[in-house]
Amino acid sequence: MSEVQTEVKSEYTKTRDIGVFVSNAPSLKFITSAMAKVGLEGTVTDYSMTAPEGEEIDVSTLASITKETISGLPAEPTVSMNVNFVVGNAGQKILRQSYDSGENYAFQIKYEDGSSLDWIARVTSYEFKGAKNGIVTGSFSFKVKGKFQFTEPTPVTPSSRSTETK
Repeated sequence: MSEVQTEVKSEYTKTRDIGVFVSNAPSLKFITSAMAKVGLEGTVTDYSMTAPEGEEIDVSTLASITKETISGLPAEPTVSMNVNFVVGNAGQKILRQSYDSGENYAFQIKYEDGSSLDWIARVTSYEFKGAKNGIVTGSFSFKVKGKFQFTEPTPVTPSSRSTETK
């Protein structure tokens, strides 16, 4: 019996026209529409997020045939952002303040489809460098407090207007 293959379309999330935000002040709460925030998307060139492996705990006993392990506490997730470094940029000033103070700030990436990714983090390091092309670039590294929060896009609903048939 042969299987009928249905048409499959690629799924992806666009990175163009996204919003990358940091809270104006230290925060342990995710960004909301009422919270003061600053956009970073004008300087961020790319980003990377890692939820690393957690600790592995050996629970093997004398009766074990093979090594037995369970998952322990997960390590802190990390984020890094590469940027066009701009000394006077309001968002980058907040990132450097986080590095200097060690305080956590709220971050959010809002995608074109309405989905978002939120996290709380502190900047653990940053660097910047000049190159022969004349653009100063840099990167910021973050340690995440807790976990990433993923928010799916709100489905588009058909219009609620009634229509008449004549």
